[in-house]
Amino acid sequence: MLTRLPGSKWWIEVNDAGDIIGTYNKTDIIADIVSITYTLERYPDATQDATDVAAILNLIDKTTWTVVRKQRNVDLTNKMYQAYQGSPEAMEAANLIAKRDALIALRDRLV
Repeated sequence: MLTRLPGSKWWIEVNDAGDIIGTYNKTDIIADIVSITYTLERYPDATQDATDVAAILNLIDKTTWTVVRKQRNVDLTNKMYQAYQGSPEAMEAANLIAKRDALIALRDRLV
């Protein structure tokens, strides 16, 4: 259960036993969301990357190459994309997105 401290921007979350399991400052949470969103602007957009890879695969399919060459290029493109998705930068972006989404959900609970 979340309880707002009267006259402040602080909330306290307690469990059923009455133990404090979290204290939150809505101003700080909003600032963290803004900061993470700004940081994510420096990272490639995962949705756009997936769209671009799909477009590349579509272009490969439309070529007049042999079936073997097409498959070789499809495999190479998929391997490169998988390696890219496992890069530290991509992993950090995914973690930041998850953290931002959790903070947004928490902010929305602080009414």
